[in-house]
Amino acid sequence: MAPHDYFLLMQDHTDENCLVNTLPGELNKTSWAAAEGVPMGNKYPAGVRLDMATRHRGLVVPDLIPNTVQLNLVSGRMKPLLEKEAGVEIEFLPFALHDHKGRVAAPDCYIANVLGSQDCADLKKTRGEKTVGEPGKFEVIKQLHLDPAKVPADLKLFRLGSMPNLLIIRDDLRATFEQNGVTGVRYVAMGERGYFV
Repeated sequence: MAPHDYFLLMQDHTDENCLVNTLPGELNKTSWAAAEGVPMGNKYPAGVRLDMATRHRGLVVPDLIPNTVQLNLVSGRMKPLLEKEAGVEIEFLPFALHDHKGRVAAPDCYIANVLGSQDCADLKKTRGEKTVGEPGKFEVIKQLHLDPAKVPADLKLFRLGSMPNLLIIRDDLRATFEQNGVTGVRYVAMGERGYFV
């Protein structure tokens, strides 16, 4: 069997797509868990409402919702696809997305908290700004390379241990996303240059 290709799974920020750039007060102190793959469980409040950014006029709600709060926000359509195809444990935390006028734009959205992370970055080849006092961790990655010997063979989707807010997607799951017309996604190949935070 040929080895798989892997990609960073990124949000596609466009003028047409909506943007979430704030969290409600009850999530401000606890959202770090869902950004890093730690289960939130009963710490996640009921009835969460997220609002589209008022200074960004886009109204389209894609399947991977662009945001600046470092969470994986997904549409209701994306949840069953991830449950069936991702092959990884995901905690789905529900929220309703409201538009610029306070109206419900999408009532059934989720924070997709992919649980756990994998330490499989090739630290000799990966370029970026390292976290002070935490060996093997990055604040910013500018060019990511994986160590094939450390990549878990059974996972199609996982968090990067060196920077847990980043998701890695395997080529077969990417193909499934493309076949299902998943919107709001951008794929970054290993070794491709960028500025990933």
